[in-house]
Amino acid sequence: MFTRREIWGLEQTDTFDAITLAYATAIQVMQARDADDPTSWSFQAALHGSVRNPPPGTLGWADCQHGSWFFLPWHRMYLYFFERIVRKAVVEAGGPEDWALPYWNYDRPSPSNTIPPAFREPQLPDGSSNPLFLAPPQRDPDVMDGAQIPPTVTSPVAALSRTRFSSPPTPSFGGQRIGPVHFDGGFGTLESTPHNVMHPTIGGQDPGSGVCGGALMSDPDCAALDPIFWLHHANIDRLWNVWISQPPRENPTDATWLSQEFAFYDESGDETRMTPQEVLDSAAQLDYVYEDLPSFRLPQVPSQEPPSPEPADRAPEGAPERPPELAAASEESLELAGGVETVSLSVPSSSRRLVAPPQEGGGRLLVRVEDIEAERDPKVAYSVYLNLPDDAGDDERLVHHIGNLSFFGIEKAGDADAPPGGGVGWRHTFDATGVVEHLTDEGRWDPETVNVTFEQIRLRRPSAAADRAPAAPVAPVKIGRVSVFRA
Repeated sequence: MFTRREIWGLEQTDTFDAITLAYATAIQVMQARDADDPTSWSFQAALHGSVRNPPPGTLGWADCQHGSWFFLPWHRMYLYFFERIVRKAVVEAGGPEDWALPYWNYDRPSPSNTIPPAFREPQLPDGSSNPLFLAPPQRDPDVMDGAQIPPTVTSPVAALSRTRFSSPPTPSFGGQRIGPVHFDGGFGTLESTPHNVMHPTIGGQDPGSGVCGGALMSDPDCAALDPIFWLHHANIDRLWNVWISQPPRENPTDATWLSQEFAFYDESGDETRMTPQEVLDSAAQLDYVYEDLPSFRLPQVPSQEPPSPEPADRAPEGAPERPPELAAASEESLELAGGVETVSLSVPSSSRRLVAPPQEGGGRLLVRVEDIEAERDPKVAYSVYLNLPDDAGDDERLVHHIGNLSFFGIEKAGDADAPPGGGVGWRHTFDATGVVEHLTDEGRWDPETVNVTFEQIRLRRPSAAADRAPAAPVAPVKIGRVSVFRA
């Protein structure tokens, strides 16, 4: 059994502990291999995304699953085989035989919400170049100066509160029942935050020069070239374990999800295939645990037999919980180009009952942002607020926060070369029920007007970087419609 440990815990006393140093050494080995070697650094990164054509006969190239219910199982498989490749390189270099990929739990107070020290040091202890270190523009300069990432970006609370893996139209934990797709708009709440929003936060805006010259984590074709990518995704994988450990949460039992095959390469460079059915229990099936969940195992690994029908008193996974009813929608499109933008929705008297406090009308109050278009990813993300006062401080902002809007991978939307999946288009749906309940309790909820505010997410710069010049202008993104509905 291998144990994935938290990176900040490892680096409490020494920036380059044995596990972190072994990771850096293995990356050097992998980077020295031929680009067509499936165990090389560049080849492994290309399985997630790449602008170059795959070597003849290659499977799984640029096949990352985003915007569907395959997001979590695909990335678990991806990390699993990558970890095996790295471990073999670690052991061959004389490193620890029990090496496992660390994870970065950024949802903790400073300094854990800053990039770990080993990823900011240009040199290894022996004086050689540190492959974990990437200088701007490959990473955001504020991140590399130790800027704190705000809790609106790092918190998984909204995702962990979802009780169903896939449940349109209400936001779900694991994504909508579509795919396989390379990118689409069926995002689960965990994929939206913290996954999607962390990518441009770390990568920044500067594309640099040439292919993958800058902002690596902001671009799905370059993201896995950044060593921090793998620690970020280990944390996302860990949060899947956290979620499923809370009854009555369950993974899908649909045979189309359980049996979907994806191609990868093992530590010998041999092609292998895996299905979600084979990765439901990381301990029993894949021999790894996370140090904060050392005893976690699913009570039983489902059999390979087709699942039995859902009980009559429970809607099948993916079925709508109740028909959605539109309360109000914007009449004009909205452009985001950095800064702050607010759209006001006038709720007609005929539908005000739909925006009444949820405990009065039942169901959930949802905000949908749809028909999102952009010529290119602006490489920034926005916090989304409901009825945010103009003078709101940090604590007040958290009260009104309903989610984050990221455009990670938007350039892939509608890509003619992307595999078909019957997608839903680029859109995000946010559950505003908790915010409405809170404002109602305080006597501050007005059912006649709903204001939705988009505010560019900014890092908390350390004092040494407070005077840095602002980043380049933000590329515009068009939002076709903002709506509020009950479901």
